[in-house]
Amino acid sequence: MKFKGLLPAQKSFALCEDKFFAIVGGFRSGKTRAIVPRYCNLSAIRDGKVKLLIISPTYRLMMDSVVPIFQRFFEHNGVDYKFEKTDMRITVLDMFQGEIIFRSGDTPERIIAFECTDVVIDEFDVIPRYRQDELWQKALSRMSGADNSTMGITTTPEGFKKTYELFEEQKIGSLFRADTRDNYYLPKDYIQTLLDQYDPKLQEQYIKGYFVNVNQMQAYYAFDREKHVIEYKPQTNQVLVGIDFNVDPLCAVIGEKIKDELIIFDELYLKNSNTFRLVEILSERYDNITAFPDMTGRARKTSAAMSDIQILQKANIRINGINNPRVKDRVQAVNNFLSKGRLKIDKKCVHLIKDLERVSLDKYGELDKSDQNLTHISDACGYMVYRLFPIKSKPSWNIRGY
Repeated sequence: MKFKGLLPAQKSFALCEDKFFAIVGGFRSGKTRAIVPRYCNLSAIRDGKVKLLIISPTYRLMMDSVVPIFQRFFEHNGVDYKFEKTDMRITVLDMFQGEIIFRSGDTPERIIAFECTDVVIDEFDVIPRYRQDELWQKALSRMSGADNSTMGITTTPEGFKKTYELFEEQKIGSLFRADTRDNYYLPKDYIQTLLDQYDPKLQEQYIKGYFVNVNQMQAYYAFDREKHVIEYKPQTNQVLVGIDFNVDPLCAVIGEKIKDELIIFDELYLKNSNTFRLVEILSERYDNITAFPDMTGRARKTSAAMSDIQILQKANIRINGINNPRVKDRVQAVNNFLSKGRLKIDKKCVHLIKDLERVSLDKYGELDKSDQNLTHISDACGYMVYRLFPIKSKPSWNIRGY
């Protein structure tokens, strides 16, 4: 079957004759959109008797992304179809006849009691590793609807997870790599946006589509004592404070923003303390304070009368924040800033420097919390960095084709 306007990796994915195959690519490289021409090709091959099962990581992603892609394609091309939301199924009535069954990876118990001819699992490595094996087996068990059934994977690489295991180690089928830079449908400034947001290691992952192992390594791998540690005297009276509310230790980092740089020039590492004591010290040393706290402090109470955030507000400390960012995004923001030389730390901030050098990730890519003395002060720094310079990894855009 011939297609117009497809990117090279999309075409390879759509026409692949292997039983198992995958397209792995960066953000907005066209991975999910490759599922539509895949379905159309299967419809032609199976003479309209295709039943394609599509599994998305979550119900929301399925309804926000995958289902609308098919609906827009059919409507644009005048294809008669019927969408049954209760059963999460599209029945195509002409041209590209067949059925598309949608299921969510967060409800694997619903992947039962039907058969399909083919399967695509979208954004497979976004699914937690412990659930991937179950979903893979669930999908395999449905593939009884035709001879020569197939299963495809689309995903952004998220470390060395199931996709890497299947296609790089076990080599069960073809792997097609989609580089975001090859997608000529993107706005001209999109690639630069990603380059600005990510350090070189994550550019390999989220732009070029390569598997990058970030598990069991230094969390703040971009930190280099020789590049980032300086001697510094504050230049303004605009004091910025990142805070991690923890009883032992309660941590804060104090800095100022100079143009597009953040300089941390002081720290507080208080053992067996509380927010009242933190406010007392800050008020003695500084005026004109804006805090970037752990926003769980809205609920946590140092006293019966006030929350930690309310204690700060009563001391006329401005609060920047509504919700906490994801830990992953917060760590990425710090690494990005470090890699671009825009985060500097005074040498007297010994606890922060120690954290940046010693905090590591566990085998699942999460912060290793086994040492109770680590992670707290770097968390405080991360709240401030992220809220001042947030990661904006997925700007919206309207594609004109696939």
